[in-house]
Amino acid sequence: MSESSAQSIALALGVSAIVSVFCRKLRVPALLPLLFCGVALGTSGLHLVDGNSLGHALKGFITVAIGLLIFEGALHLNRDELARAPRAVWGLLSFGALLTWAGSSIAAHYILGLSIPIAILLGASLIVTGPTVVQPILRYLRVTPRLHAVLAAEAVLADPIGVVVTIATLSVIRLYFLQGAEADLAGHGAWIFSRPLLIGAVIGTIMGFVGRFLMNAISRTAKPEPQLVNLTAVGICMTCVGIGEAVTPEGGLAAVTVCGIIMARARITGATELRAFKELLAVMLVGTLFILLASRFDVSRLKGVTWVEAQFILALIFLVRPVAVLFSSFRSRLEIGERLFASTFAPRGIVALSVIAVAADEITIALQKPTTKLAPDTLQKILGDVERLDLIMFVVIAGTVTLASVVSPVLAWIFRVKAGEGGTVMLIGAHPLSMALAQRLTQHGIPTRIVDSSQESIDIAASEGLEAILGDATDYRWLDDFGSPHDVGWVVAWTGNHDVDQLAARWADDRLDKGHTAIWSAKRARASLEAADISAGEPLAEAIARFERQGQVCAESDRADALTRVFGWVIGERFTLNVPTSHVLKAPAKATFIGLADSAPTPTPTPAPTTNK
Repeated sequence: MSESSAQSIALALGVSAIVSVFCRKLRVPALLPLLFCGVALGTSGLHLVDGNSLGHALKGFITVAIGLLIFEGALHLNRDELARAPRAVWGLLSFGALLTWAGSSIAAHYILGLSIPIAILLGASLIVTGPTVVQPILRYLRVTPRLHAVLAAEAVLADPIGVVVTIATLSVIRLYFLQGAEADLAGHGAWIFSRPLLIGAVIGTIMGFVGRFLMNAISRTAKPEPQLVNLTAVGICMTCVGIGEAVTPEGGLAAVTVCGIIMARARITGATELRAFKELLAVMLVGTLFILLASRFDVSRLKGVTWVEAQFILALIFLVRPVAVLFSSFRSRLEIGERLFASTFAPRGIVALSVIAVAADEITIALQKPTTKLAPDTLQKILGDVERLDLIMFVVIAGTVTLASVVSPVLAWIFRVKAGEGGTVMLIGAHPLSMALAQRLTQHGIPTRIVDSSQESIDIAASEGLEAILGDATDYRWLDDFGSPHDVGWVVAWTGNHDVDQLAARWADDRLDKGHTAIWSAKRARASLEAADISAGEPLAEAIARFERQGQVCAESDRADALTRVFGWVIGERFTLNVPTSHVLKAPAKATFIGLADSAPTPTPTPAPTTNK
């Protein structure tokens, strides 16, 4: 590494963190802003960041960063949602990956004019999509749960497949350049492809179960420390990558994928903190890596971008991707609208750029060796193609991310894959009053979900036949990915813990339309949540205590004034939450109001009149 490597790493870390914060607040994918910042700070701009200053260490940094990204993504896979559409997921990871590889290679050869070996290499790198760009867009779009599960799982699991295939393809092509088309090239190629997958799967399985054992051991202690959980997870992740790489090149990435999937199934205390910690590391690594790679790009090369590159991007999105999805999702549970949407949704991210950068460097080094068996004209053609790879990938990332961010919301509406009409009611807090309201709503055909951090309370709710899920309502990432139904339309935050209720209500108020969030806690809500406060100044604990003493019941009526407190009203199978901005008295005449009513006092028996005899 050169003397400027420390400066480059520090600036890349700092700037990427700041950019990620702004993008999170604006709820937009951070990749394009990071790309622009990297170019502006790099050799084409202010000359403050230079990824080349890391030398050979850059490749090691890429491998470690991708390994941690894949591990973090695997920890966030929702196995319950994944089980809804297994055929589509495995179809995309097998036939879909092969068709994407083949189609991208053909398009690269005939549209971009790349030589066949380099076109095949570029096609392999385009197998990946990328959770770092897919997940933010999905959280914004809020598509159907089944479609969300398929696209999220593909984004996580396609990364290691694409990386391994790209590096294996690189090894075969390099062997071909140096030794020519020997008779045993096919045999060597098959072993090069299968070795990292097979060996990595074995290592990942062993390390995954070791990690689960350590996690469970830590979780069983009297006061499990989240820091120990975080350190254990990072230690297992990096050890898995290191052992896999020591045994076979790129075996670490296959190993860490399997390891993360196994460890994600562990039920441990501190899982929320672990996911938050891993997400923080992933965000920092993505931003840093993207700025370092973008800093090497010569912006003057954009002058060479023509309509040909645009044609290539359009072919990827509207030809290669539809063919891959429609064939690989055949006879799956995805509906036709979900398949059509998935057929146009494949944004590429940092992993694609990383692997093509490594591949381009390795091919260039191999072609400079005197032992190459290529003719001079062919050698110059291939060197020219290799120099175009990073430019092509930059354009592909910018184009696919832009299309996914701008066009996908329109397509989601056209194909009717938006998550319902927001009809599910989410109740945060599994107390008796919450369960009583959930039962009333369920009787009217309105889907509900109760969220609570107490396993005992969740078990009680489940025993009543209600949908209940264990989780931390203060963890926004968990709420986005797991806790909230994808068709959630109404949220009531009423755990009685004011801090929890405030955080959960802010999350709901940020993601739902105004007037779709209610809060009832230990004290009145303030600031922006004041309009969502339904407590009327009464602490929730007092209302629950009165409800448990049977002083009040959860009831329904066709008149709002027949209830002491109105939670909302039902028309058909559509629920509307009653918050201060809902104007309950303006509800339609045919509405059925649901809320609290005073219990009818038990009548005292009237003594029989006595007669004098």
